[in-house]
Amino acid sequence: MNPLVLGRLQDDPGPLDPAMINKILVVRNDNIGDVLCTTPALQMLREAFPQAHLAAMVCTLSREAIEGHPALDELLVYPKAKHRHYGALESYRRMAAMLKAARARRFDLAVAFRDSFSNSQAWLAYASGARWRLGPEAKGKKKRWGFYYNLPAPWPPAQDHEVLRCASLLKHIGLDSPPKRLYLEIPQASKDKVAEFLGSCGLDPTRPPVVLNITRWAYRPECTWPDQKYRRLASELAARPEGVMITHAPGDKEWVSGILSGLEPEPPVFASSSLKDFAAAIAAGRAFITPEGGPMHFAAAVHRPLVVMWSSTPLCNWRPWGVPCEVLGATGPIAPISVEEVLAALERLPASPTAE
Repeated sequence: MNPLVLGRLQDDPGPLDPAMINKILVVRNDNIGDVLCTTPALQMLREAFPQAHLAAMVCTLSREAIEGHPALDELLVYPKAKHRHYGALESYRRMAAMLKAARARRFDLAVAFRDSFSNSQAWLAYASGARWRLGPEAKGKKKRWGFYYNLPAPWPPAQDHEVLRCASLLKHIGLDSPPKRLYLEIPQASKDKVAEFLGSCGLDPTRPPVVLNITRWAYRPECTWPDQKYRRLASELAARPEGVMITHAPGDKEWVSGILSGLEPEPPVFASSSLKDFAAAIAAGRAFITPEGGPMHFAAAVHRPLVVMWSSTPLCNWRPWGVPCEVLGATGPIAPISVEEVLAALERLPASPTAE
């Protein structure tokens, strides 16, 4: 889509006047973990503008990660063509309809959270029609698109955590309160579904199980742990008094079934296409074990301690925020991490889950 089809908005709306901020749009068009790391900034905006209408614009894939946040009044959701929820033409049609709705709201301020300039995100903020548009300044070859933001902000320190990078952007408009914990709303229906599942498996409700997430990255093989190690760890955890609950992505059912086939006792496996159900499963456990990736931010958002098998992603930027966490590896592929290391790390975590 040609970014100029909407015509240039007025790029000099004058200095930001907090007294004129009645409607705010937060734009976050990337992945689920990134969206969860934005949730403390949503609370910062709500505290700074308690009477404002606060909306968030996210892609369909990330909807459940932010839906129900107490700071939000509205969600504007659109499908990305690459996620293949619909065909390309239908995806663009739905995006256009969402942007039309955004422009009808007449937002006073759009805030695009990112550690650096993103053409696609900046264009969404621009296309929203907001009077003031805050985001990371455009640099280098992207500088010609700098007009998308009329409140360009310096990029945050490269070593900062993503939560702090979001807070850093808000400092550009005078907000400087310390960010709180991540937040994810879990509906009662999801809690009930997981409680019923645990009861059907015969697990002791007074002793929350360890939750083991068996997963693999199709495009990052360094984040995949060997099948035989998953199998042995599941067996070891199933034999413990509190037991284990296995989780996995909906598309990995056959693969995970093969890993666990023939184990005695058979570990219970909870899988759902709902991210809210997945979050409820993590929250029902005493601790969560997973390779790095989006699921670790779910554990942080529901305030559960965790063991993370880490590859080469910068720890300073993406370590789970605000919860006890044992990180293993962090030097490259996670395959060499041993079952013994994981079990030892689990023992170092708090004996009871942290309060929600």
